Amino acid sequence: MLKATREAVYRYRKRGVEEICEIVATPIGRFVVVHRALKGRYSAGDREEEWDLLNHKSFQDVKNVVLEYEDLPADVRRALSRAG
Repeated sequence: MLKATREAVYRYRKRGVEEICEIVATPIGRFVVVHRALKGRYSAGDREEEWDLLNHKSFQDVKNVVLEYEDLPADVRRALSRAG
């Protein structure tokens, strides 16, 4: 198991769609983790529950800040364009 450390997190908008990306570092390199679904629903037994990624404590620092894609650092944009 690799230990990963978060270096940065960005909430951004590209073509009207909001996403979150995290830059994480491991002993074997740096990676971009893209979160495309920010809200969702799931079934828990006979009831339906909702979740919101922005309500998680790990993402509180980007909850009120949305960048435009062009405002992201160049290396992050490059990595996101390769991720598809």
